[in-house]
Amino acid sequence: MKNKRLFPALVLALVAMILAVIGFMVWESGNTANLRQIHVIIENSNDNRWVQFIEGMKQAAEDQEVILTIVPTGHIETLSEEEAIVERAIANGSDGVIIQLCSSIGAANTLEKLSDRTNIELVDENAYEVMSNVVGVVSPDHRAIGETIAQETAVYASKPLENCVIGVIRGSSALSSMEQRMEGFEQALEGLGGKTAWVLEHTGDAKVVKEQLAEREAPDILVALDNTGLEAAGEYASSQEKGMTVIGTGTSTKSIYYLDSGIVRSLVVPEDYMMGYQSVSDLADYIHRNRFLPLVRTIAHRTIHKDTLFAEENQEILFPVQR
Repeated sequence: MKNKRLFPALVLALVAMILAVIGFMVWESGNTANLRQIHVIIENSNDNRWVQFIEGMKQAAEDQEVILTIVPTGHIETLSEEEAIVERAIANGSDGVIIQLCSSIGAANTLEKLSDRTNIELVDENAYEVMSNVVGVVSPDHRAIGETIAQETAVYASKPLENCVIGVIRGSSALSSMEQRMEGFEQALEGLGGKTAWVLEHTGDAKVVKEQLAEREAPDILVALDNTGLEAAGEYASSQEKGMTVIGTGTSTKSIYYLDSGIVRSLVVPEDYMMGYQSVSDLADYIHRNRFLPLVRTIAHRTIHKDTLFAEENQEILFPVQR
């Protein structure tokens, strides 16, 4: 008799447990559906240059509980093309978009049109004239990177700097970030007694850059102001019988390889992991209404040489880890 009285109670307890589990699953499903969505639009999204950056973004997305989508892209030529990509992200329900501008020229007008429809965060760009149209900017100090490269050029010159033939590979002049790097480099170099013999502006294709380098006066020092330029400089220098000094900035594994092999003497590395982490974290914070004012962050950069490549603090920024 006692067992017969217990049986209905056990059934009721089991049903209650099942209903509780179902309720929790429905609640979890609802929470997932309500997660905020952030889309990321960067040049050549599969490029090795973005590995650390994307790892930082993924970690921040996990910490902030947002859905992160890295939009597949190739070379983005115009702002109108970039605007169309943002429009598609908005149509897909994006609550915020992180953008690396393909051009600073006319960017304020483009961002003004888009900012009424979504929250925009800029990365790798510190043009403050666009601040009224974005919720934040996370970028290295590009002028300071240029100055650091100039100082390293002087350190590794094999003869007086004024006697050195110095060639420069740089990215698009349409980007204010690249203009700032170039200005910082040239002004600092002039202050150290040197000057550039020639400047090659590339369009993003390292193979084409290598071909163009063969047409220029052979430099004593080859300077690269971005990752694409550094990869091209390293490949070009490694194919030459006459040795040359290569100095520059980069974050890809190929850039690190050229440093480790001694082809690149000095590598200035922006902390891309933190740029990725902070951009997602700051945008999510704004979307969740934890702040209301635009926020500007400047990420650090550091100079790495072959003998410091495997120092623990440098390994942390060169090879992404879950922090």
